[in-house]
Amino acid sequence: MEPQKTAKPLITKAVEHSLTLKFEDIPDATRASAKTLILDSLGVGLAGSSTTESGWLQEFATKNSSGQTSNGWNMNQKLDAANAAMINAHQMHTLEFDAIHEPAVVHPMTVVFPSVVAWMQRAHVTQGYVPNGKDLIKAVCVGVDIAGGLGDVTTSPLQFFRPATAGAIGAVAAINSISSPTTEQAMSALGVVYGQLSGTMQAHTEGAQVLALQVGFNARSAVNAIDLAQLGFVGPEYILEGKYGYFSLFEKAGNPEDLMNRLGQQWEVDRTSLKPFPSGRATHGALDAILQLRSEFNLTRDQIKSIAVTVPPMVYNLVGRRPDVDMPVGAARLCLAYLIPLAIDTGQVTLDCYTDENLRNPELYDWAQRISVTPDNNPDLNAFDPQKVSITLNSGETLEKVMPYSLGSPTNPMSESQVLAKLKGNLELVGRNSLFEDIVKTVDQLENQSDLSALFGSL
Repeated sequence: MEPQKTAKPLITKAVEHSLTLKFEDIPDATRASAKTLILDSLGVGLAGSSTTESGWLQEFATKNSSGQTSNGWNMNQKLDAANAAMINAHQMHTLEFDAIHEPAVVHPMTVVFPSVVAWMQRAHVTQGYVPNGKDLIKAVCVGVDIAGGLGDVTTSPLQFFRPATAGAIGAVAAINSISSPTTEQAMSALGVVYGQLSGTMQAHTEGAQVLALQVGFNARSAVNAIDLAQLGFVGPEYILEGKYGYFSLFEKAGNPEDLMNRLGQQWEVDRTSLKPFPSGRATHGALDAILQLRSEFNLTRDQIKSIAVTVPPMVYNLVGRRPDVDMPVGAARLCLAYLIPLAIDTGQVTLDCYTDENLRNPELYDWAQRISVTPDNNPDLNAFDPQKVSITLNSGETLEKVMPYSLGSPTNPMSESQVLAKLKGNLELVGRNSLFEDIVKTVDQLENQSDLSALFGSL
């Protein structure tokens, strides 16, 4: 039933969170979490410019851009803010290396961060706004609260691509927190972006190139929604709980009231994981187990008779696909049976897994037939863990490892040296090694940075 108009729309509390939160309200530990996510996102976003698809999108945006205010990362060119947000969001996801909120099944930085940075750069040029570290941290905290929170309170399985849809709503909330809109404009911007949400799980199922483009579309929509609301467009208000609201159409079940009631008390940046491997997060528990067993027992492929991987149902649906010598690289990033033999061969999972030599190697695919991936009876439809690996050796011996949490999660975090090594590797991939020291120093003291325009301009 449609809510009575006398009841306040639930999204009102998200607006209040955006407009009233002060930097000083954010706990020190939460600020540190936000800074780590920002550091990681800069490296991942620049590295994503290396893909063929990113080159196509850069060409498209260059032809269709209406201004030159915001950097397309690693393009050496400025674009209008909406197109810059689209390109940079695509680049953040195209390598499957972007941070993830596991309980939400959302990459909460991937729409939020590029949208905020693109808006900041444009506001610097057109309004005299000075992009500063405190605003960036606050916007990230707000945006991830909403993007991650929407997924976290969802109790139904994925059908739309949640990183894109929840990410767009989070991105608008983030920009609202630093752009000084009226309450009416902030509310309308959320309603306007709701009318633009897009992206389904079909692209994920097929490993299609449009998967990362879906987050790009929604980042562009977020910036456009801010602009349209400021011009006077009024959006719907009951976008979460209405008859045709988010939890009726995009998600089939959830408790958005829970999210709205905890805003400012539970911080979703603290619950967000970094990705140690450039592959779907659903592969990480099993891959980490494989790497640990390989190191512990000095394993090689010729010792192994079979490998059985048992995972939650969602993980099986996301990455349990069978490998095929003709599958696109996007599908390979989401295929456990493809990645496991490469992890055994090299002792690591890197972007080198996706070379043409590996992707079209028939011997690898023949060997992968001895790998089985099966779902367990986990009742949580959005669970990533636990994941179990059982290796049967030719000798008859069985080696097992259960991973209750994946590496990079808040309960099993990457070390500082691992985080910095990931950043360095991402910058080296695209020849931007010279940015490493500046990014590390700037983000380390981010709350004291009064003007980020030089850093943003260098991207």
